[in-house]
Formats: sequence, structure tokens, C-alpha cells
Amino acid sequence: MHQIIVEGVATKMAIREGRALWVESQQDGILGGHYGPEDVKKIVDNAKSLGANMLLWLVKARMADTAPALWYPSEIGLSHEQCYQYDSFGDVVRMAHEAGIEVHAYFSVFTEGDIKADAVKGKKPPLAEHPEWAVVDRLGKRSEFVCASHVGYREYLGSLVKEVLEKYPVDGINLDFIRYPRSACFCDNCQRNIKDRYGLTLNQVVDLLAGKGFDSLNYEDLGAALDRIGAVINYYNQNVHETVEYIHGIVKGHSSKVKLSAAVFPNPRTAPSQVYCDWIGFAKFLDFVCPMVYWYSPEYYRQTVGRLQSAMREGTKLYPGISALGVPHPLAGKNCNFLPGAPDMKYVAELVDIAREVGAPGVAIFQYGTIFGLQPGAYTGVKWGTPVAGDVGLLRDRFAQPAIPAHAD
Repeated sequence: MHQIIVEGVATKMAIREGRALWVESQQDGILGGHYGPEDVKKIVDNAKSLGANMLLWLVKARMADTAPALWYPSEIGLSHEQCYQYDSFGDVVRMAHEAGIEVHAYFSVFTEGDIKADAVKGKKPPLAEHPEWAVVDRLGKRSEFVCASHVGYREYLGSLVKEVLEKYPVDGINLDFIRYPRSACFCDNCQRNIKDRYGLTLNQVVDLLAGKGFDSLNYEDLGAALDRIGAVINYYNQNVHETVEYIHGIVKGHSSKVKLSAAVFPNPRTAPSQVYCDWIGFAKFLDFVCPMVYWYSPEYYRQTVGRLQSAMREGTKLYPGISALGVPHPLAGKNCNFLPGAPDMKYVAELVDIAREVGAPGVAIFQYGTIFGLQPGAYTGVKWGTPVAGDVGLLRDRFAQPAIPAHAD
């Protein structure tokens, strides 16, 4: 327990609990052509009134239909031009710290977006300068995802992390999209590596991952085929693992006090084969991890978070993600593991209670804008930006007791 001191007077005892909000609404404001200090202050004031103690503030985005951009005035990569007129990230770090709230720079790691975006200050989209970095599917179609096998991109990403750490007194770096899309990559680099290491061609990998002809194999040959699949899956996972390890070295080399975290797929049993994200394996590099347990039914959320909490290594905190999006999951009403309808504030509050009951030391809620009734904008869109119904007071009541983040030194 910790005391909160206000003007030298001890007030309520503070517990250790992470209460994180992902914040993306600033992108809507910037793209709308109007964004200033008063907008940032409103976010900080709302977060403080809620009882949140962490903002995971988007600085590198998945770009949807807008230009690929960084959302702070970078001298290295492609930033939105308005960020050079007003540095909202610099202001939120200052204002949040004054309010006693941590700020973690939130990077969408392996997504880059539209390669046709206009250059800003002479900077082009990374995939325009390096098309060889893109994830390529089995038909040769390039993706907006970057393949984690490319050391050059890893170094570019590291340079952005260094820039943020040196420019702003952030409390942490939060990694999202630290994975592949839901497909293997067949860029030239991957084809060459897989051929050299495992003797497999593109077509052989496609057939193996699809299980082609497996029903006619005897047990011995089937075992050998599964071992080949395992090698390929491990290859993609290792690319992501090495990226996290590399970023960890940069963050901790800057300061041991700066925390590294990641948003990951919630099921560690399937994430390594679905999106090549073995986060249980790289959790040793993280101070806290946020499995995106979105849209789960309360019963399945309890089961999942309880299982994940028991799997956490010492030193890595679990802050399970909670969906505060007012839209239903595609499997709503079709699968008992998912909420049958759209999340509302009662659901969000109930999941906070469940996380506490199973021993999780915090939660991370997606996202700020939907909690406070902001309408979808050019960046968030309907899928990620629809306000959640209900009274925000239900959540405020859960966070009434002061708290410092569970990962705090």
C-alpha cells in the first residue's frame, strides 16, 4: 500500500494496480485538421477523473485508409505534417505526468499502410523505399505488414524507439501488431531462408501448412511432415522474438526504469501458429503484457485470464485487455466463448471485477474514445471507434481507490 501525498498531506492509501487506457482518438483530431492543447488536456482530465494511471498513447499507427505516418514530429520517419505544427505527444507526456499518470508510447510495430502516401519533409513511406520488406502471400501479393525477418526494418524501428526515448521522458514503450498477419510470409528473404535452412520450397511450405495429402500418410511420414511444419512455424516466431529482444535491449539500455510491454493475441496455445507470436516465449523481455481478451463472455474471460495469470513469469505483470467497443464480435451469438452482443459499460466493469478476482494485477481497456462517447473518426472508424453504451460511472466506481501501476519501481 502507498500513500498519495497532496500538498504534504497524506490522503487515501493507494494500491498497486495497472489501469491502462489505449488512446487513439488524437489521430481523428489531427486528421480532422484541428487539434490542440485543450484536446490533450481533456483526455488527461478524463483519465484522471476515471482513476486511470496509464495512457498507452499511439505514436506509430496501423493506417487504415490514411497515409502511413508517425504521430510525433520525427526527424527519422514519415510523420503527419501537422505534428510539426503541434506536438500533441510532447504535451500529453507533460500534462499526464503533472496529473500523476504514466505515458507509454504505443507502437503498431509491423504495420506500415499505404505505400503511395505523399512524402513529408522528404520522408517517404518505408515500404515505398523498401518494398522488399513487405509480407508477401503465396500468390505474390504484397501486404501492408512488414516481414519480421528483415534486419533493416528492425533497425529502422529501433531508431524510432531511440528517438522517442531521447526526445520524451516516457514511462514505457508499448508494442502492438508484434506479429505476422494471419498468413505465412513468402518474401524473397523468407523463401531463401526457408530453402537454405529446411530445404523447402514455397509450394512445399504451402502444402505442409494446408496439410495437403496428410490423410494418406502413415504415422512415420506424418510425424516427419509435422516436424517440418514445426520448423517453419518456429522460423516465423523466432523473427518476432528477436525483434522484441532487440527493442528490449534499446529500452533497457536507455533506462532500466522505462518499461516495455506488448499487446498480444489472448490464446498462447494458438497465437504461435496463427500469427507467429509466441508471446509466452518473449514475455521475459516484457515488464507487463496485455493479452487482448476482447469480446469474451464473462465465463470464458474468467477461465482465460486465470490461466494466463498462472502462466506469468516472475517480473512480468498481466494486464488483460478489455473491449470497450460498442460493436459485437463477428461470432457474437454463434459461439459461447463470446459475448452474445455488443459490450456495454456494465460488461467492462464486470470484467474489471473478474480480473481482480483471479489475481491479475491490472487491466488495459481499449479504448479511451469509446469510453468517453467519442464518435468514430477518420482513423478509428466504426470498427474501432464506436462508443460503448452505459454509464462511465460504473467504471469510475471500480477505480475509486487510488492506485499506482503494479509494475512501478
